[in-house]
Amino acid sequence: MALIMALIRLWGFRIAGTLCVLAFLFWSACYLFVPTALKNAVEEYGQKIGYEISYRDLSLSPLRLRIEVDGLHIADARHQQLLDLEKFVVMLKWSRLVRGELGFDEVFLDQPQWHLEKLTAKGEVPQWNWQAFISAVNQSLPPPDASEPNSKLKSKLKISVDEFRVSNASLTLIDSLTQLNEKFKPLSIELLDIANYDRHGDVNGVRGQYGLNLGALQFTLPYLNKKIAFKRVAIQGSLDNSVAETMGAQIDLEIDDGLIQSRWDLKGDQSISGKVRVQNVSIAPFIHLLPANKALQSRGGVIQAELLVELKGPQTQVSGDLHLLDVDIGESGQKQALISWKAGDIHRFSYQSSQSGGSSFTVDELLVSQPILRFEIDEKGFSNFRRLFASSEGAQLDGEAVAQPAVEKAAPQKSAFQYRVNTIKLSDGEMAFASLAMRPNLEVDVRRFKATLSGVSNAAGASAAIDVDGIVARSGSMRMKGQVSFDDPRRNNDVTLSFKNLPLNAFNPAVMTFAGHQITAGRLNLNLHYQAKEGELNGSNQIVIKKVELGEEVADFQGKKLPLGLAIALLEDSDDTIDLTINIAGNVDSPEFSASGLVWQAITNVLSNVASAPFRALAALLGMGADQGVNALLGQAVYLPEDQDRLERFGDFLVKKPHASLELAGTYDPQQDKTALAQAIANTAILKGAGITIALNEAIPTLNLADPKTQAGLRSAYAQYVGRITLGQRLLTLPEGETRNERLHAELIASVPVGDLELKALAGKRAKLALDLMVKNNPSLRDQISLGEVRAIDAKKEGVPLEVEVRIK
Repeated sequence: MALIMALIRLWGFRIAGTLCVLAFLFWSACYLFVPTALKNAVEEYGQKIGYEISYRDLSLSPLRLRIEVDGLHIADARHQQLLDLEKFVVMLKWSRLVRGELGFDEVFLDQPQWHLEKLTAKGEVPQWNWQAFISAVNQSLPPPDASEPNSKLKSKLKISVDEFRVSNASLTLIDSLTQLNEKFKPLSIELLDIANYDRHGDVNGVRGQYGLNLGALQFTLPYLNKKIAFKRVAIQGSLDNSVAETMGAQIDLEIDDGLIQSRWDLKGDQSISGKVRVQNVSIAPFIHLLPANKALQSRGGVIQAELLVELKGPQTQVSGDLHLLDVDIGESGQKQALISWKAGDIHRFSYQSSQSGGSSFTVDELLVSQPILRFEIDEKGFSNFRRLFASSEGAQLDGEAVAQPAVEKAAPQKSAFQYRVNTIKLSDGEMAFASLAMRPNLEVDVRRFKATLSGVSNAAGASAAIDVDGIVARSGSMRMKGQVSFDDPRRNNDVTLSFKNLPLNAFNPAVMTFAGHQITAGRLNLNLHYQAKEGELNGSNQIVIKKVELGEEVADFQGKKLPLGLAIALLEDSDDTIDLTINIAGNVDSPEFSASGLVWQAITNVLSNVASAPFRALAALLGMGADQGVNALLGQAVYLPEDQDRLERFGDFLVKKPHASLELAGTYDPQQDKTALAQAIANTAILKGAGITIALNEAIPTLNLADPKTQAGLRSAYAQYVGRITLGQRLLTLPEGETRNERLHAELIASVPVGDLELKALAGKRAKLALDLMVKNNPSLRDQISLGEVRAIDAKKEGVPLEVEVRIK
């Protein structure tokens, strides 16, 4: 028995010694032969696929199942770097290997430098350098054995990694097609407890925890050519398979001082649902992405949101609430904000998009608190918003207007994108308006601005109700009500806008710039009503000015001076109030259409006509239509009934202007009036001979030469002006009938003597008749109206215009 035990111990020592020797030999081979063999094999493989693959050192720890590679380098045939890795460590776990699981205790990459570049070789499809590398590797692999059965065990291999870390990494992106050339560093990645099986051991996805620290991040967005920069970017979260046929991901993104938390579920039907929560994410890094012609900056503003996202095939749906708080956006180098607000809340919005139904955006309620807007017109007449956001086509370029060819406007098409906002409310707002094109500069503000819009939509035929009010220039008020169709607001609207008690001196720069005069006092009321249907606009502009006081004229004024003093004296009533209405009409689709331009042109015409054509101006102001003034009939001292009515109303109007006086100048046309006066004298004689009497200021009727009484009158007048002997000859030689009557009538007109004296007398009668009509209801006006020298002028198609000069006492 003792001998047997001794033999067992002897053979045990021999076996143990043999194992130790084998272990030593294996260990020695791992340290002495394997690294060299592997290094040579890697380099040869690289040459085989056309790449440089090498490393500086390789360390193996068989018992610990640890591999460490130092100085790994991969480059293409052009010696362009793909990867430089300072250290690569992989450590397997014995405990998991014995269970048939590929388990890693640690995977560590230190200072990897990835180089990602899009290759654009001539005649080849552009591809990234790593795509080309992977393709070369795949081509070097042996083809699969078709006879080998497709074992399910291969797909059931469990893989796990306890810790995966990347430290001090850098990534270089180069794409010459999009002019992308960015380098991101330092980057760090940490993944924990990663596995392709769930808690029950079923291989059905990926689970684990991860973290990425991207540090300070700055890069240029392709195509936009705009930079975006963050001071700190970090990502962390987890992956899980807690629900059958669903892979979940928790993604928490830290951007500077903000946080975006999200939970995503990828379901078996390939749909994705997510919940996103945004907390205090600054808008400053994103302001540079706005399509502005000049850099914009944000001095404040954060985003907060609660969102639900559903993605299923081509269908997308996003809903929730969005809040933009303390927003302040301005131009670089400007002290004042371009636009800002305290709180902007979008409640219960929903965005839906699909290939079949297009896309839509609906909002239940949009609330904006304390909005502030700065609208400014520069020295060249361009607004700050046009200068910032207008496209280069047709816009100002380095101070010069770029002429564009006329393009026929296409008919409006229905947009595939539909939106609707049930309610929009703006409260406690402010707008500052300034025009640097005026000297001095015009500055007007609107405070305590409130607006409510209901049913805002771009659906065809839909109209939104608008209700707006505010305080203008500190003491005036503004109110707007009406309806606007937002599918094309210019073409379809019905809006009433009222301004009350506006101080005129607040608009003094505009009056000085366009009229060459200062205004020292006065109040302005405006009642505007604009209605457009399918592009046809009709507008009414009631202007009420109270107690206006003119100041000094602008020295060296270069524009057209308007007779403001004369206009004020003529237009003011006994309460020192000017009340006039300007109507405009036009088609908004016309390229030259401008509502403000039409209004200003109409006002300018009225004010200019006050001096040059007072009757025309007064007819427009008093709403009598037909701005042709007052016209007498050719050859007669007669005014048609509508002109008689104008003259009487002008008289009533002048009674209220005790400081104004008129001088009427009778007029005649030396050519047309001469012929017409001879005809009038002849026709009057014919009618008298026929027993027909013409009343004063009654137009001579057209003769009926077929009437026997008119023929008798014709013979009587012919005998008077031409002679009885000649009449007898004509009656004997000319056959009786229409031709003889017309011949006698023409010879009668030719025989009537008309010279300058007769024409001047006619002009005097016209002026005297106009005076009598004006004082008909107001005899006291004779002290304010006088008759001036008659004048020779050219008749118009409406007749011979009566000229008048207005004077102020």
